[in-house]
Amino acid sequence: MKSLLISFVFLFVFACATKNLEDNFQEIEIVDASVNEAILTDKNVIEDPAFILDKYPISGKIEILNAQKIDSTPRPKQLFSAASSSEIRLHKLGEIRWVYLGLEPSAAWPMTIEFLENKNNLGLDSFDPNSGTIDSKVFNLNNIQSKFVFKIERGLQQSSSEIFVSQLKRVNNSWEIISSKENTLDNLINEFYEYLSSSGPTTGTSLVALNLNASNKTEVITDEISGLSKIKLRINFARAWAALRRSLLLAGYKIIDEDRNEGKFYLEYSLKRSLLDRRPDITSVEILVKELSTKECLISTNLDTENLDLSEEIISQINQSLS
Repeated sequence: MKSLLISFVFLFVFACATKNLEDNFQEIEIVDASVNEAILTDKNVIEDPAFILDKYPISGKIEILNAQKIDSTPRPKQLFSAASSSEIRLHKLGEIRWVYLGLEPSAAWPMTIEFLENKNNLGLDSFDPNSGTIDSKVFNLNNIQSKFVFKIERGLQQSSSEIFVSQLKRVNNSWEIISSKENTLDNLINEFYEYLSSSGPTTGTSLVALNLNASNKTEVITDEISGLSKIKLRINFARAWAALRRSLLLAGYKIIDEDRNEGKFYLEYSLKRSLLDRRPDITSVEILVKELSTKECLISTNLDTENLDLSEEIISQINQSLS
């Protein structure tokens, strides 16, 4: 009898606990996620500044090109490094002489200073890392005071340098560049070239000349109207023309004609369309060089938006081969 009473009490307690659990389950209401989604995307809620709490706000305004909605991520800028860190070349354009080096200006800076310091009959006088100029000591040239000036600039490619060398003479209280017929520049540049070649790859860099790495002579821009890519060069027309010609040859294009006065290169290019493509075949392409100012030029093609992909390919290959 006692065991029967205990069993009855146990069953009664179990039944009460089960009923409480059922009541709790009935109080839980399952809500479809779309209801919250509708609330979150409601226009009035999103425009309410109190809806989003920005603990780390960014100052300034965000500008959208042409006030249009950006539907896709824009193409990244094209950056091409020098072909090799050990690449060294001599360049000559009129009265200008320079050495191309496959290293950043901050790395070329200490090498140039070391060259002058170790040159017994010359020596280092002064330098200015802000302008990138390094002067040799003054020496006597045909009873006239003279000196060499090295100017280090960033090259047309990433991680490259251009070291311009000129010889000056003192006239009254100022310095003037000596013409190639009178100077002894060629001998010095050849010695400098041999020195850089024998130095081999270097990992040293100058902290005081790091600012020289920041300047940029080459920039690929996009035309706001046509959407075609163009190359902006921060050099004069003579250099831009010579650099473009060399770039076209390095890229493997065949130049069938050129007109420097018009700023045009005519390339042989064969592109045949399929039977379903109504666009005309392409047998040649023009590359244009436009002088924007005395120190800035623009390179583009004569192709229209229907040949956007072809124009992009040509511009990319030119940009990659510029030096």
